[in-house]
Amino acid sequence: MNLIPWIEGIACVCGVALGCLVAVAPRFGPSSRHMLLLLLPISASAGVQAFGPRLLDMPSAGLHIVSFALIVLASGGGYSVCCALRQKAGKNYVISAGMLSVALAALLFFTVPFYTQMDETGAHVVLGPMGYVASAFLLILAVAVIANIEAILRHCDATLRWELKFLLLGIGTVYGTIIYLSSQTLLYPFLSGLLFIGAIHILHAIFLVACVLIAVSWRRGSGKARIVISQSAVYSFITLLSVGGYLIAAGALARMADRWGDIGLPVEVLVFLIAVVGLAILLLATGFRHKTRSWIRHNIFAGKYDYRQAWIEATGRIRSIDPQETTAKALSDIIEKSLGAGEISVWIRRWEPNRLQLLSVSGALNATLGQEAFGVMEQVMDATEPLSMKDLEKRGGGTETRAFMERAQAVLLVPLLSSNRIVGIITVGKDRSGKKYGREGREFLRVLAGHAAGEFHKADLLATLVSAKEDEAFRAFSTFVLHDLKNFASTLSYIAQNAPRHQHNPEFQKDAFQSVYETAEKMKRMCNSLRTFSSALATDKKSADLNQIVQSVADTFSIGDEGRVKLELAGLPPVFVDEEEVKRVLQNLLVNAREAIAPDGIVSIRTSAHGDNVDVFVEDDGKGMSREFLEKELFMPFHTTKSSGLGIGLFHSKKIMEAHQGGISVESEEGKGTRIHLTFPVTPAGNASGKK
Repeated sequence: MNLIPWIEGIACVCGVALGCLVAVAPRFGPSSRHMLLLLLPISASAGVQAFGPRLLDMPSAGLHIVSFALIVLASGGGYSVCCALRQKAGKNYVISAGMLSVALAALLFFTVPFYTQMDETGAHVVLGPMGYVASAFLLILAVAVIANIEAILRHCDATLRWELKFLLLGIGTVYGTIIYLSSQTLLYPFLSGLLFIGAIHILHAIFLVACVLIAVSWRRGSGKARIVISQSAVYSFITLLSVGGYLIAAGALARMADRWGDIGLPVEVLVFLIAVVGLAILLLATGFRHKTRSWIRHNIFAGKYDYRQAWIEATGRIRSIDPQETTAKALSDIIEKSLGAGEISVWIRRWEPNRLQLLSVSGALNATLGQEAFGVMEQVMDATEPLSMKDLEKRGGGTETRAFMERAQAVLLVPLLSSNRIVGIITVGKDRSGKKYGREGREFLRVLAGHAAGEFHKADLLATLVSAKEDEAFRAFSTFVLHDLKNFASTLSYIAQNAPRHQHNPEFQKDAFQSVYETAEKMKRMCNSLRTFSSALATDKKSADLNQIVQSVADTFSIGDEGRVKLELAGLPPVFVDEEEVKRVLQNLLVNAREAIAPDGIVSIRTSAHGDNVDVFVEDDGKGMSREFLEKELFMPFHTTKSSGLGIGLFHSKKIMEAHQGGISVESEEGKGTRIHLTFPVTPAGNASGKK
């Protein structure tokens, strides 16, 4: 039983049904309508083979020729499907392929005589030179389609690949079989153009499998599939296809040259090697490459420049966090790669209004360009678009600008504009393809320069901000040091004030000398910390007895002034603190309290333990503070109620307490005094030895 008619009949019905399905429910996006150009002609070809002998009064050879013509017609439709998936990339080639498919199909149908030929491999239809040309066209187009399918699968994400893989596999199987069909014809002489009938039947059987795969993909489809192939991928594909075609032609020419006669050398090898050398010269020729790229951009793509790829590269390489020289080099590379420009230089504007500093240079420019330029900024201060030499002359450009453009070998000067401020310029040399930069090229430069200018501007602002932060940190740290010096001076002042009354008291002298020595040591340590400019707090924590720290500070303030500082010290567990910084907090509080009380006033310090905390209370009966000051300004730096104060003590004390995971709170009332509460966490058991 011959199953071929049944298989081809089913393929015809499935192809028509699938075509109606994708027409009614276009789940392949813009490519859905193009699917009909592939499905319906091959379905018709299968139908001619299945139903033709019964319905058409035509010789068998004629039916095969009609089928082949329909296959040629469908080939352009399959190519358009791939191009539609790529969002109209290659639209001019789609039109050309479609028109050529129609023309070849019509010529085959009307010019090829209907007869077959038998040989040892089976039955063949004689197509002649026209069929040979059509087969070559099919082979080229099939290779192009499969290369496009590979590029689509390689560039789409996982979700799109899941939606489209069976569609692309179905189309790929059809065109893989078309390669087999066309290559069978190309194996025979040009004048014969024999078409193997069995190849047509194989194609129809494979088409049935492809319909199943396409139906599965249609079921998965969301209608949102969009794929954009970068210009670089198309360049690579065209290069690969062109090199392959060139080598095939070179091999054929070498085979023909071998028939010229014996010249004492292997002519076939000689001709092929010369052709390979010629190919290498073409591929290495800079002008040829750029002219080819320019032709491809102009004839294949809707836009001349690969904006998407350039933008991806620009956002990845042109960054404000990098050194400006690195950013400028990346900008030059992108312009050179995208526009094919020759000499490119990037200049940044420095603080002097008219001074430009060179950051990057590429191409044939040499050291004669100089590292600085003057007199150019005046001509571009209000420019928003790339300027040619003619544009600069219209703006009143002088000899300095012309000389600068000549040294830079530039045809365009592009301002780096950010927030209506020009931060630099780019000079762009000639396009290596020999063409002038049109409106699209200038727009490309303007957009790219705008992004780069923003990054340069951010880099300047970032550097300014860092410098300001460093200055601010140094001023704050210096203020802390000045405040501590003021406290040390107050301590020494109290000792000096009481010295005349107790100069013959040995106990006073001993305590006074000890306090002066300790104060001097503290001042030395503080000066060393200023030299290293370290603002870290609580860096030397150890297990300590808080009562001893309180007693030490109180003793310093009580020398020769007994009775003014009263202590109530309860038994305390150890705490984990930086002793020097806690002493600094207590000194701040005692100095403030001594300055706030009357000559007969009292300052009291009380300690207690409560749960997991140790508390220190410093109280005085002095002037107190207003409620408004407590609520709005108490812990803010440089805010104080004292005419001679710096407003740093409580702010610094709060920072130290926070570094100890403790707390500080203040209660005060004008005319009645102030109560300050310090809270320290109890030393954990694991830290009792003093280890952090």
